[in-house]
Amino acid sequence: MPVSSFPQLEQAATAELGSSAAAICQDGETLLVLENSGTRVVRYTAALEIVDTIPLTERVTAPFGIAADRFYIYIYDDHTLYRMSRDKLTMQAWLGDVRVAGLAGFEPGIMLVSDADRNSIWYKGLFGESRRFIGAAEIARPGAMVALQDGSFAVVSPASRLLFFFNRSGVVTRSLSLPAACDLLVVGEQGLLCMGVRGKPQVWVLEGNRMTGYSLPESVSPLSIALVGRSLAVLDAGTKLSVYRIAE
Repeated sequence: MPVSSFPQLEQAATAELGSSAAAICQDGETLLVLENSGTRVVRYTAALEIVDTIPLTERVTAPFGIAADRFYIYIYDDHTLYRMSRDKLTMQAWLGDVRVAGLAGFEPGIMLVSDADRNSIWYKGLFGESRRFIGAAEIARPGAMVALQDGSFAVVSPASRLLFFFNRSGVVTRSLSLPAACDLLVVGEQGLLCMGVRGKPQVWVLEGNRMTGYSLPESVSPLSIALVGRSLAVLDAGTKLSVYRIAE
């Protein structure tokens, strides 16, 4: 379907960033913005007001992504996943020799990691142990991934243009065809899923069994997205942060 035929999401707020950014993620009712400098993370409200700044104790070269759970903040570049505890704010290399394509929280401090090099999803335990959770035979080239409210998970496969759902035993329970080779996927309240293609000004929202396409302004080039409630935050070309409201 042509993008012009999609209803356009209404912009609720926008902010020019003081420093260019690599990625964003939801953290409770706030947004974490990972700067390209690899030296700090800036926290914003959903109204795009700065709350605080988190300095990184180790500089990350070419940062690519960020995630968060109750106890930790996770940051990764093209070969290492770092973990930083919220109480000490000390960052340590947690998983090496991995090209992270997606992260999903299994339990606080435990992550599922999509590995773009090995075409697998890894289980990374609280104390550092790791094992293959799902292999390429079950899901081809797993990418962006989220944990769902019912304890299951969803992951996009850009190679096959499918959205896979799987349980905590690593068993794929169903799959859904996607309208494009999506490499962005986030989850919001009540299981709302939003997905898109990096650099393309459109998103798709899956709510229940209904998939709805929306367009963004043509000049927007999303690098990363996040959902806070029903508000979609978009990191635009690394220099601007915009928030759009998804109608109920």
